Amino acid sequence: MDFGKQCSAELDKLAGGHCRDNSLYFTLEEINLLSSIIKRLNYIDDLVISPFHITDSSVMEAYWCTLSIKIVNQVQDKYIVLLSEAGKSKLEEIEDYYIEQWDYTYYEILKGDINGFIESLSRYVTYMKKRENSLREEYDEPNHNNQGIYYEIW
Repeated sequence: MDFGKQCSAELDKLAGGHCRDNSLYFTLEEINLLSSIIKRLNYIDDLVISPFHITDSSVMEAYWCTLSIKIVNQVQDKYIVLLSEAGKSKLEEIEDYYIEQWDYTYYEILKGDINGFIESLSRYVTYMKKRENSLREEYDEPNHNNQGIYYEIW
């Protein structure tokens, strides 16, 4: 079983997920429990966590807030990776908002560095606690009671 699916299955056992269209979603509080699961597994691999705004009638991905943790043999400077991804040559060419977002959503972790992995996950959860309100403002639909921000683990 791949690592993302294993984390999702373990988190579902621990906290219970929310099933929608054959996908399993979790609240941010539930995602925060992944740290204890990872400590218990004592193993890490690439992980992606995508936030979605879910209502009774729709599922919308907030892809720009997706967490990406890559397990590598050698960590690259994350800003050099950002420049490459953005097709820019200097950080000054990228808005501060995007640099900050990249800082909280993209991580390269050395193989076996479980503590670094957990720290990255924790930074993301803290960041998303602040971002969830703006996502709700952007996506919440009037007169819909069953809506919220949920996360899918890949």
